[in-house]
Amino acid sequence: MTKNKEFQYVRVVNFIVVIVSWVMVVILSAGFFIEFEKGTRSLGYLLFILLMGFGSVIAGTLFYVKDQLSRYVRYVTFGGFYIMYVASLLTATTDITFTFVFPCVTLFCMYIDRWFMSIVCSLVLILNGVYIVHKFNTVSKEDLGEVAYNQFTTVMLIHGFVLLLFMASLLAIVYVFYRLMRAMDHKVKEAEEAKITEERLYFRATIDGLTGVFNRRHFHEIVQEQLDDTSEESTLLLLDIDDFKQVNDQYGHLAGDQVLIEFSSILRNTIQNQGVIGRVGGEEFAVFIKGRSELEVQEVAERLRNTIKNYWIRLNESKQITITISGGIAYSKKSDTTFEELYQQADKALYQSKESGKNKITLAHFI
Repeated sequence: MTKNKEFQYVRVVNFIVVIVSWVMVVILSAGFFIEFEKGTRSLGYLLFILLMGFGSVIAGTLFYVKDQLSRYVRYVTFGGFYIMYVASLLTATTDITFTFVFPCVTLFCMYIDRWFMSIVCSLVLILNGVYIVHKFNTVSKEDLGEVAYNQFTTVMLIHGFVLLLFMASLLAIVYVFYRLMRAMDHKVKEAEEAKITEERLYFRATIDGLTGVFNRRHFHEIVQEQLDDTSEESTLLLLDIDDFKQVNDQYGHLAGDQVLIEFSSILRNTIQNQGVIGRVGGEEFAVFIKGRSELEVQEVAERLRNTIKNYWIRLNESKQITITISGGIAYSKKSDTTFEELYQQADKALYQSKESGKNKITLAHFI
């Protein structure tokens, strides 16, 4: 069961428990009050029962208001109610008691609290067994007469038989639901595993494994979609790490990978949510920004260039280096601009930055 579904299930169960417990406590309290009016219950006993019953459901309700997922909603609500049920069973003034009320209520907890359900069913069976034995020990055939005693015996036997039948049915239902839930959990787990596998495949197909930004193909697709969906001004910024081959040759490819990782991290922190970032070549990255003026994009690019220039990249415990980047900016106000057009213009501007000394950002002509 997924977390969201599980939380929803717990919330519904707790709500049902609170509502049903309120109804049952009111019914039991009414029965005790009627017995008090008839003189078979004392005032102290009645106040104790009312305090336990209503105190527990009020406390359970408050727990529910505070945290709808708390298990204490069920435990506290059942606490006083269970005491009322036991009192009704052990001090009954009639032969027929409210035997099946509590087991019915506990049915609502059968999936979440199966162990609690088993304990309750066992206690109910024991208490009813004590109740039946007590009745047989206190009722005399001579006092009731043969006909009345036979009726009493029949009622007790029916009471015990129905109780056992009800409990067996209840436990069977719990077992069936448990098996169904296990099967459902297995199906949900398979679906979640399939989803995770799909997400991993999607990640591998769209994300550059080293730097964590979009790969060239997916970056191209996203940029073209955004160009098709908007008429806002669009900007493509191409960035290339200067003399990256020398880093690989002098320090090794692992050092080169570390440079790429550090650079992509700075790039993400600088751009944040302003645009889409992709790795479009070995040491070449691209940023697509829409809805910003060319001046704003230039300011972002220059801030990035200065940050990179002054940033020391640790290759190992004893070696740190700095790098520089060159960039080209292609800016367009056309509504039908394509990715290829922007890329060609940005690439030309990047080439100009490289040819004129590197470590600079060049703005392409309007297109």
